[in-house]
Amino acid sequence: MIAASILDYQQVKGLSEKLKHFVEQALSVIETRPADGRYQIEGDDVFLLVSSPMTEPQAARPAELHHQYLDVQILLEGTEKMGFGLTQCVEAADDDRLEEQDIAFFQHIPGEQFLTMRPGNFVVFFPHELHRPLCAVNGTSEKIKKAVLKVRMTILE
Repeated sequence: MIAASILDYQQVKGLSEKLKHFVEQALSVIETRPADGRYQIEGDDVFLLVSSPMTEPQAARPAELHHQYLDVQILLEGTEKMGFGLTQCVEAADDDRLEEQDIAFFQHIPGEQFLTMRPGNFVVFFPHELHRPLCAVNGTSEKIKKAVLKVRMTILE
């Protein structure tokens, strides 16, 4: 996991030059203030999902992980609390959709910690890293706007 300000993404040491290039392309789309939807960057290998969901109490939000894609989650409006774990997940998924949709859901994250996201913050979750997005800050649900850049890991190798 990597977390930083989107203003500093070029200086973040953990991001490859290729991933920085895709972030730059995503930011070009974001600058146009796009409607919610999916925006192609490089076919199914790299795309941007823009959405305006409601945050929910932490207990109502499942944790998730992916195997093929990494997520670059960029908060555009509102505040969002994200749960994450620092250890690899060894538990069986409560709802496994990895084969069809590259996502599996879990109720528990061992040693879960939290990060409060504000507009302009971004976080990168690599495959197999458990994360719990869309949690309400202080238990108060709110509508947010976010962009999630999905990058297939094989395109970065």
